[in-house]
Amino acid sequence: MEAINRSNALIYFDLNGTILGVNDIFLKAMGYGENEYDEIIGKHHRIFICEDYAKSLEYEKFWDILRSGKYYSGEFERRKKDGSLINLQATYNPIFDDSGKITKIMKVATDITAIVDSKRQLEAINRSTARITFNIDGFILDANTPFLQAMGYKSNERNQVIGKHHSMFVSYEYSKSDEYSKFWDTLRNGKFFEGVVERKKVDGSIIYLQATYNPILDSKGNVTSVIKIATDVTENIISKNKIETLTKDLQVELDNSNKLKDSIEIEKNAALNDLDIVMKKSQSELIKIIVKCALAVIIGVGVVTTTLYWMAMVTGKETQIIGSTWSNMFSVLLTNAFSIVGTIMGIKYATQDGNKEKKQ
Repeated sequence: MEAINRSNALIYFDLNGTILGVNDIFLKAMGYGENEYDEIIGKHHRIFICEDYAKSLEYEKFWDILRSGKYYSGEFERRKKDGSLINLQATYNPIFDDSGKITKIMKVATDITAIVDSKRQLEAINRSTARITFNIDGFILDANTPFLQAMGYKSNERNQVIGKHHSMFVSYEYSKSDEYSKFWDTLRNGKFFEGVVERKKVDGSIIYLQATYNPILDSKGNVTSVIKIATDVTENIISKNKIETLTKDLQVELDNSNKLKDSIEIEKNAALNDLDIVMKKSQSELIKIIVKCALAVIIGVGVVTTTLYWMAMVTGKETQIIGSTWSNMFSVLLTNAFSIVGTIMGIKYATQDGNKEKKQ
């Protein structure tokens, strides 16, 4: 009893459930101070449970079993002084006197709240996350339903996975690679692995998993197994790959567009240069024609006036009229000559201004 008292929470009840005594470990576990015995002794066991359970038939049967002389053991959820919950691994033991009559009930308890919380967390993970366990050589020890379903198996097809090697989920080439051997060497050395991995489903299709491989150690630090926790991220990876492909395609199209733009610019400049050459050639031809016409007019006027003047001298007629006529025709000749020159200069300047505008 002294050994139990030093390491376990103890509390005593009478047959009606009224508290007779407690030890320091129990007080501390339930959130009471070291010497707060008076806050518990004399009160009923109900102070440690919720009101609904205290009024239930199950609770009455619990005490009926104890009063009948049978012990009751298991995991119990109880309420501490501040209202928070505690989980106890406990045994309710009826105590008999020499005549075999039950005199009181002793409860021996251990606080397992941390263990229960961890268990509940694992259960929550197990319900929503794919989990598989391997031995240190990579052979499958267990797999939960979410993992089986993720890999294309039915929930009752666990036997098709257990006992087989992890390599069934990877390509043949990768399973024979040095990288794969190093992967398991790392896990056997107690180092975890985390990342996105590509795996093969039962139908051969590809699945991407956000996974963590966690080595499980014994009390001496030796790796005993490896647990893998994974989430299917195939849709995210496929979407990411599509976006990357689309981005690359858009960049290619943009580069092609820029190349086409440069080609059009080159063709445009070449066409403008060709047009400029043609216009200059046309202007030169036009100026030549105008000059020829001007020379023809000058020569024509000169021939006509000279012929008239000669005929007047031969016939002996008055040359004044001829001179006046020659003078008038010479004036016309000068006027036409200036007009021709003005036309040529106008064409020249107009051509120069047009070239400037094209260059701009």
